[in-house]
Amino acid sequence: MSATVVEVAKGSKTDLTDDRYTVRLDLDSPAGAVDVSAVLVTADGTVRSDADFVFFNNPAAAGVRLESDAVVAVDLSALPEEIHRVVIAGSTEAQGIRFGEVAGLRVSVNGSGQALSFAPTDLDSETVLQAVALYRRGSGWRLDAIGQGYSAGLAAFATEHGITVDEEEPEIAATVVAPQAGAPQQNSAIDLRKVDVVLTKDSPDKRATIDLRKGDPGYVLTVGLEWDGRGATYDGTGTATTFGTGDLDVYFFCRNELTGDYVVVSGEKGHQGDLNTWPYIHHQGDSRGPGAGGLPATEQVVVRPTENGDLLLNVYQSVDNGAGAIDTFGRPRVRVRYGRPGPDGAPGPDADQITVLIGNGKNSFWATVAHIDVRDGILTVDGTIRYSRAFSERMPVLDTEGTWVRSAKNGPVGRSKGANGLGLTRYEGQCPAPR
Repeated sequence: MSATVVEVAKGSKTDLTDDRYTVRLDLDSPAGAVDVSAVLVTADGTVRSDADFVFFNNPAAAGVRLESDAVVAVDLSALPEEIHRVVIAGSTEAQGIRFGEVAGLRVSVNGSGQALSFAPTDLDSETVLQAVALYRRGSGWRLDAIGQGYSAGLAAFATEHGITVDEEEPEIAATVVAPQAGAPQQNSAIDLRKVDVVLTKDSPDKRATIDLRKGDPGYVLTVGLEWDGRGATYDGTGTATTFGTGDLDVYFFCRNELTGDYVVVSGEKGHQGDLNTWPYIHHQGDSRGPGAGGLPATEQVVVRPTENGDLLLNVYQSVDNGAGAIDTFGRPRVRVRYGRPGPDGAPGPDADQITVLIGNGKNSFWATVAHIDVRDGILTVDGTIRYSRAFSERMPVLDTEGTWVRSAKNGPVGRSKGANGLGLTRYEGQCPAPR
């Protein structure tokens, strides 16, 4: 028999009688507008480390587990002694709306023998809601029905609780330097030399080129991300002897230089692209992590080597917020290869190759790890690693002039595949106008 639901008022304090609770944020509309998270804080009101921030990129901590975009499970008996308060919050930032646009918001706190509920009120411009907190009171626990909103956003809320948030970089630093449309290449002669270039974070020039004009119609062009997984081991030559764990979500953002349209290609069903239609790219499938067949994880597209427009290689969940950044996934690297096909249909051992080694650990959900462009038969790779805004789920994109945009208002937004089936809110649209 379920417990009788007790309505509590905003600001009230209620003794908790069970050891385990689920906290749910329900609403009438719009569907999926609020993402739930939890912060575990000590007696001084701050986290011990960023790992005490629980959300879909870091879905569990001791005693706290994210069950869905809207539900957090809390086991009070399993919380570390130094944790005095678990704050449950909701955010609408990923959806680009404010709590004043959310209808029928309610917070439900349910244990095996106790059920509490309350409706936060007077919300307007806020994008973050501090919903409730479960806190120690003597030898027991109580519920604080807070219902307080934050207009300053999730980054301000996180900073207030001691979570490290990257400072914003000037927008000018995020501009992709690429040849202008129609600009002729300086070298018109075909370069027949083999290309084997490695770009690292310490390379003075993050750009490299491959002359596509030297290949015959049977040549193959591939672009992909490889990684060996967390905990991978290597021998003295740097070769992986065992592979680790961990999957990354890889997306290929393609901009049509003539129309300003964009398409996002991924390993997700229905969004793998087609070599016969623009952008003439086909994704070979989700890797689902390293180690299969004794190989690294590889998410790769085959590209028709024509002037299709700009291509961004974007990685989602680049930082697990305390559990490890993108460069802990086992030497992640971008590989662009062009040459005669081998037995497996991919470019063979004599292919031209540009490798971008990724070496940074910024606290951002998105990393753009390569920008690829083809003009006048020359493929250019810009291996500068760029990051989205702190705590922003918005995919980095290109505007209609080819400038990199950290957070586009109407662009794709990342979300949990487990809860939604697909990782983005949209996969095609119109590039934003220049600012």
